[in-house]
Amino acid sequence: MKIAVMNATKVSIAPVDQAAKEFPDLEIFHFMDEGMSWLGKKEGRISGNNLSRMVSLIHSAEELGVDGILLSCTIFSPFIDQLKMCTDLPLVAADIGVFEKAAQLYQKIGTVVSFAPTLKSVAWVVERCKKLVRPDFDVEIGYAEGALEAAAAGNEEEHNRIVYETAAKFKGKEAVVLSQMSQIRALPLFKNFSVPVLTSPSVSLGLLIEEIKKK
Repeated sequence: MKIAVMNATKVSIAPVDQAAKEFPDLEIFHFMDEGMSWLGKKEGRISGNNLSRMVSLIHSAEELGVDGILLSCTIFSPFIDQLKMCTDLPLVAADIGVFEKAAQLYQKIGTVVSFAPTLKSVAWVVERCKKLVRPDFDVEIGYAEGALEAAAAGNEEEHNRIVYETAAKFKGKEAVVLSQMSQIRALPLFKNFSVPVLTSPSVSLGLLIEEIKKK
């Protein structure tokens, strides 16, 4: 089974590869366009031009003959329905998958965001979960400022510390969601955390495999 992963930043590649080890028969192909991340941050939104860049990546994946597509870049999650119209392949957005799973299991959660433009898309995903999964889904968003920059600079220890400390500030939650692919590298710090911690790579890959098998 071949899956194409759409990346807008290099830091999401290793987490997907790490999660893919749980699925030995899976072959991963990474597609990268850092310009999408740069534009999203500069414009403060996903413009038509930026959306077109993502569609181009999807078409490139189709030409390769993959079985499904995973969006690792959460800033595109609010456009999941439009993007699905651009391909006949199963397509899953990583954060939508993990939040829907969290909504099925818990009522009150905290979630960590480390890329500022993602704050809007996570809020959108939460509202989607309230409509489709659980109306009383209660999510507090914590911004791990500086974490992504630390990871990009190669300071993984600092990234992990910021992510963990952001999560540790939540009070009265049933679980914590690490909303972005890149945050999985901080997971070892959560070994004895007080509540369950959900990460998007494993959950979303599993969901995509299920979608592919339905075809």
